[in-house]
Amino acid sequence: MKQTIFATTILLITIVSAFNANARQVVTANENYTISTDASIDLSVNSSKSWVIEYGEKQIQVYKHETKKGEEYIVRNEYFEVMYVNDSKGFGVREIKNKHAKVAYQINSAVICTKQMEQQEILSPKKLDEEKALNYIASFVPFLLNENYKHILN
Repeated sequence: MKQTIFATTILLITIVSAFNANARQVVTANENYTISTDASIDLSVNSSKSWVIEYGEKQIQVYKHETKKGEEYIVRNEYFEVMYVNDSKGFGVREIKNKHAKVAYQINSAVICTKQMEQQEILSPKKLDEEKALNYIASFVPFLLNENYKHILN
């Protein structure tokens, strides 16, 4: 009987610990989006951190990749992907590098508005801290979508 209770207790502790290890922590929340930490890692990006940005029921993944010049934030869902660069030249959006691309080019180019890509090339003339960079991403990504694809995040 004591062994059964002990084994059950150990099992419950293990389950609770595993659940807590995978729990998301909210970084920012407002009426438009919620940014939460995410334990998943994209090995193709060699990411140091990752987040989920939720717009109601829709979401995107953000992976932070450290470079010699600064950081790259890979932003994607199943329909599009872009990269926000944060370095001494400032903060802005770029097309994703081929080595990090996972979404088919034809789909990505149909969803992303090239005019908005140009307008978001420099969102800040100086490097941003991580929290501000995530809030910029969450705020500006919806504008990158072509009009026919706004439903992806709304």
